[in-house]
Amino acid sequence: MIEIKITDASLRESEQVYSARLSFKEKLETAKLLEKLRVDVIETESVSDSPANLVFIRTLAGTLSYSTICVPVSLDKKSIDKTWEALVKAKKPRLNVVVPTSAVQMEYRRQIKEDTLMQLVAECTAYCAGLCPEVEFTSVDSVRSERDFLAAVLKAAIGAGARYITLCDSVGELLPDELSDFIKSVYEDVPELSEVTLSLHLKDSLGLASAAALAGIEAGARQIKVSSSGKSGTLSLQQFLNVIKIRGETLGIKYKINDTTLQRTCAQLAALSGAAGTVPAYTEADKKGEDAALPENADIDVLRKHISLLGYEINEDDLARVFAQYKEIAANKKVVGRDIDALIAETAGQAPPVYQLRSYVINSGSSIKATAYIEISKDGQTKDALSSGDGPIDAAFKAAEMIIGVHYELEEFQLQAVTGGREATGDALVKLRHGGKLYSGRGVSTDIVGAAIRAFISAVNKIVFETTKIHDEEHNR
Repeated sequence: MIEIKITDASLRESEQVYSARLSFKEKLETAKLLEKLRVDVIETESVSDSPANLVFIRTLAGTLSYSTICVPVSLDKKSIDKTWEALVKAKKPRLNVVVPTSAVQMEYRRQIKEDTLMQLVAECTAYCAGLCPEVEFTSVDSVRSERDFLAAVLKAAIGAGARYITLCDSVGELLPDELSDFIKSVYEDVPELSEVTLSLHLKDSLGLASAAALAGIEAGARQIKVSSSGKSGTLSLQQFLNVIKIRGETLGIKYKINDTTLQRTCAQLAALSGAAGTVPAYTEADKKGEDAALPENADIDVLRKHISLLGYEINEDDLARVFAQYKEIAANKKVVGRDIDALIAETAGQAPPVYQLRSYVINSGSSIKATAYIEISKDGQTKDALSSGDGPIDAAFKAAEMIIGVHYELEEFQLQAVTGGREATGDALVKLRHGGKLYSGRGVSTDIVGAAIRAFISAVNKIVFETTKIHDEEHNR
């Protein structure tokens, strides 16, 4: 499997692309949400852009512990010193030397010549490497740069200590095959590139950035820059991660993003940036499917379309059962997508309980890492596993997967109280994606973790049942 790093550049781009600049609090909340999502690298604005950025980066350095904080610097040692002063206390700091390398960018926007640029790149990259354990070099407008000059600049940066090299399609007009050929040519010209991590920053002008990123990964890229803002034009965080969730296993690609909170966190990030109306079209469709009420007296064809919008594929028998349940509920209340989710989890694709939960013990608190010990039985034999995670639910799901022996992509997790009071019953809904299809499971318990585990196992049992059924049918042909 190829493990890739995810860099979010929305904070760096925020000054230029947001109609109203983010407040200090909004920037900090954005960074916290990205770290909660387990984004590998969070890229900020330059310190020189605003005096307030210096304070923000210093605050961020004392706040984040998982994500690397990457701050761009110009070709000026005083600017680098000022940036490092703000970043020095970060647990995972990175300085990013951002330089234009195309003729149009160098001469008309920066008024700098090739020989001068080459000298400054070598000097300033080496200076950054003497301060910071991680240095990145970003070639702005790489794909329109002269091939020989680009190669020379990259060699100079790598020789001076850069360990991350970012190539940019700043216009966003390369097709996936063209980007792949471009990367291969750079590897040919710069053999030293194989000793560092290649990163890609792609604009999505043609709507093909996700496909281009996949082609880039196949060609050797191991870090992809995205943006949680829908306005920057950069490859969308949610769009790209959803593509990897669906096709990553078949393509041999993995990442460390926390899928449990992906949709919820992306919605929060979009709300903070004011980009809620600019998220990808499929996300709007998902939102409409979850929140919109079905029309009164909807027939079975309308329900079928709504179920498809939610991402499910169910057979006609299951559809008929869900429709019958829907009619009963619709007689008393408006039915929305969340109701349909619950009906599918409870009614459609019911499978014999191959896996059954026997017991579990959860340890969690503010000063300890959450752990889960779970016992699950199959065919009369009980197996156990112990796992840690980002919270009790994540730890429990990981422990269950250790027993089952398969990793399933978690599409969504929902939890709501069925009854009130201290003894409230929790109703959990888990959606797992396997083989490109969506499976849902439901669990009810007075313990929310217990409800979540039961919902997870319910969805797994449906996957196992259908997979076994398909295998048997193919075997009997």
